[in-house]
Amino acid sequence: GMPVAEERRHYGAVRALAAAFRSLRASWTVMAGTSLLCSVIAAGVVLPLVGVFLRLLIARSGSVAVADVDIAVFFFRTGPGLLGLVLISALLLAGTAIEQTCLMSIALAREHGEALRIRDAFSHGVAHAFAIVRLTTMLVLRLLVLIVPFAAAAGAVYWALLRQYDINFYLTDRPSVFWAAAVILAIIVVGFLVVLGRRLVTWLLIVPLVVFSRVQPAAAFAESARRMQGQRSAAAMILGAWLLLALALPLAALPIMQALGRAVAPAFGETLTGMLVFVGVIAVTWLVAVFAINLVVRALLALISVQFYVGTAAVGETTMPNWKRHADGHDRHRSRWPRGAVCGGIVAGAVLAAALAYLLLQGTWHDRPVLVFAHRGASAAAPENTLAAFRRAGVEHTDFVELDVQETADGVVVVAHDSDLMKVARSPLKIWASTAAQLRAVDIGSFFAAAYSDQRVPTLEEALAACKNVSRVDIELKDYGHDQRLEERVVALVEAAGMQDQIVTMSLSRGMVAKLKQLRPDWTSGLLIARAIGQVNRLPVDFLAVESKMATRRFIRSAHAAGKPVYVWTVNDPQRMIRLIGLGVDGLITNRPALAREVVAHYRTQSSAGRLFLFVMTRLGVHQEISEPDNDLRP
Repeated sequence: GMPVAEERRHYGAVRALAAAFRSLRASWTVMAGTSLLCSVIAAGVVLPLVGVFLRLLIARSGSVAVADVDIAVFFFRTGPGLLGLVLISALLLAGTAIEQTCLMSIALAREHGEALRIRDAFSHGVAHAFAIVRLTTMLVLRLLVLIVPFAAAAGAVYWALLRQYDINFYLTDRPSVFWAAAVILAIIVVGFLVVLGRRLVTWLLIVPLVVFSRVQPAAAFAESARRMQGQRSAAAMILGAWLLLALALPLAALPIMQALGRAVAPAFGETLTGMLVFVGVIAVTWLVAVFAINLVVRALLALISVQFYVGTAAVGETTMPNWKRHADGHDRHRSRWPRGAVCGGIVAGAVLAAALAYLLLQGTWHDRPVLVFAHRGASAAAPENTLAAFRRAGVEHTDFVELDVQETADGVVVVAHDSDLMKVARSPLKIWASTAAQLRAVDIGSFFAAAYSDQRVPTLEEALAACKNVSRVDIELKDYGHDQRLEERVVALVEAAGMQDQIVTMSLSRGMVAKLKQLRPDWTSGLLIARAIGQVNRLPVDFLAVESKMATRRFIRSAHAAGKPVYVWTVNDPQRMIRLIGLGVDGLITNRPALAREVVAHYRTQSSAGRLFLFVMTRLGVHQEISEPDNDLRP
């Protein structure tokens, strides 16, 4: 199915893509088996090794995990962190490059009228593993050098245009300077993508050159650039089409799978057995679809690379290595997958998935209480972090009122989220640079509605008084680098109010959490996390308050095994609330506490089968069915 030698020197994008699809159709069975074997090895060997290396690396920082801003500081401002970033990235890229090598070996064998078995293709890829790791290490270093000037330019734009006020003001209000910065940043990103695309096209042949032509990794980049001269436009078109396909296939697969699941679900009924079987069928179908998409994307890239490698090679250069080869027809017969075995594997996979679903159901879907935290008060119904929002949260029977505290210039602990009042009052007053009297003279309610024009920045003392014996309080300590005695003052105010048993504390700053635990070891204090690397469940905190995307079933189970509840933020959609409850979270931090309370109550009334049905239906994009019989559960 490959073009003849003369055509190879002049093929266009359409001809090359057509040839790649023909080759994939002819070799898909052995490519599928090879890709599956590589994926299993990567999941069972490469990823665990990377995980161990990452843990050892993080341990050098004196901790078991790094989170949020500390991630960037660790990887870009410390020698071990930067070295680790390069090596980890190189190892992960090497895993992909080794799989590409295996698939390219199959394609190159077909180019010579021969065919490889799965074990031969895999052996060839593993045999070049060391050279590939060296190559990917050099690739990562080159990419970092490429990124630096663009990252510096983006940082300069932020420094020049967006640092005057709190970033939340710019994101919410979007003044003209925000749009100016957005346009400039978009130009920088587009410029980076253009430069990156040109480099990647130039480096298209580095892997086959190292693997098949025995070019040293250090010389492969220059040799690939030399060979791709005159071919870059065609390669850019082909790789652009490949990239669009790689993006389009997953985007198209999700709605198709959701529609299929919604259509098939009623046939299984709403009994526990029926739902477990349905989960098994859906899980296996989804895994097969994901594998098929990944196979098409990876195999096409390998085939395209081989086409350009062969088309730019000197006569006789592309002879195959000295391995055991098989005639094309013989190998095709040997590599055919028996239909019975395939069907049996699918059925076994469905049964295994159903059993796994049952075990997970037993482990995490019992009647664990789910707490509701009113994020900055009932901030969907009243202005955030105001006494009105706190009182409204109490009326809506929230378990906790979550609020943010900072120190003023005169040492008063006030409730405010941002570093200034621009978002809530268009006032440039900085919290730490202003007195409490100055801040409390500003109307922070009218931005929400005229009826709240009487709302002012509350002190923590006022907030505690408003919540006492109505709702417990989750006090988030904000760290803008200007606090003096925030932890001590919070402790004093809570104890003066007699609310030690009605509060928990948390912060994004591990230092603040540690200091508060030193002051009051018996208080419940947690860590806020948006992104983390390492063993977060081993951190010396009492609970984890994480961004909702971090709340996977695996993360939640590991936290629970360490005795740490998991609260998620900020969740305002009932469909997501149901999914997170089904995953086993212990609390929902939301702007809509009344809605969250209804969802929790609705979920608790369901049987095990009903809960599983609700969970699965939310994953399939169902909305109205979930909200029955209470229409208030609609988003």
